[in-house]
Amino acid sequence: MGEAGRVIAGREGEVVVAENTRGMNRVRLAVAGASGRMGRRVVELAAADGRFELVCALTEASDPRLGKPVCAFSPEGSGAAVLEVRRSAACDVLIDFSSPTGTLAHLADCVRDGTAIVIGTTGHDAAALQEIEQAAKSIAVLRASNFSLGVNLLLSLVERAAAALGPEFDIEVVEAHHRRKVDAPSGTALSLVAAAARGRGVSREGLVVTEREGAAGPRPVGQIGVHAVRMGGVVGEHDVHFGGPGETLTLRHSALSRDTFASGALRAAAWIAGRPAGQYSMAEVLGLK
Repeated sequence: MGEAGRVIAGREGEVVVAENTRGMNRVRLAVAGASGRMGRRVVELAAADGRFELVCALTEASDPRLGKPVCAFSPEGSGAAVLEVRRSAACDVLIDFSSPTGTLAHLADCVRDGTAIVIGTTGHDAAALQEIEQAAKSIAVLRASNFSLGVNLLLSLVERAAAALGPEFDIEVVEAHHRRKVDAPSGTALSLVAAAARGRGVSREGLVVTEREGAAGPRPVGQIGVHAVRMGGVVGEHDVHFGGPGETLTLRHSALSRDTFASGALRAAAWIAGRPAGQYSMAEVLGLK
């Protein structure tokens, strides 16, 4: 997909990005988890985005809206797509915001017919991550714990700060999300831990602690604390604290709307369409590496 004809229009509180799609083939898009909070916004933004043709909207078998057109719950949704359990139409890219088990089912379908996949679902165990890595040998795979531009810049800054400050500085990660979030710590928090570990040139295994209670004893050198807050409707907040002799440094990112993540996922989908098999990252999409 090219970047020609890019138009940026500002309105109060938002930035609208449009692409001139004249002469360009639209990306045939499927969205898994389409009736969830994130999936719904992806569907709505995709329907208004000239780069995409929404061909499939996927949900769980227990969803009471199964079989209904997407436009029944999404005002901007395409009437051509109905909610279904497994993909019935061919597509170029599937965006997954379903569940850890749902990811694997959709991944198998993508491997079967050579469809690229963008995975935004978090909470996968080691076995699932291995399946995703294996799939990347035959299809294009992009898995991200967070699709926001700011968070991906934060990951880079955390890695650099950890390298520059060294082991004399303790690291604590604090994340906050809405009360309905299932996994803890968040996938983004764990990605921040991984970035800090890379900066120090160490493995994060054995370094992470997610709770302290009672006589926890002195803080071990190199330990990284991760703390999860769940309350109200918080979209997503991540603080990384570096504490050293006589000073502290805090790097913070706050998400104000789910559209931040939905638009980032669509940007990733447009970028990965037509790419060869391999495992890609948001850093590559955003030109950070």
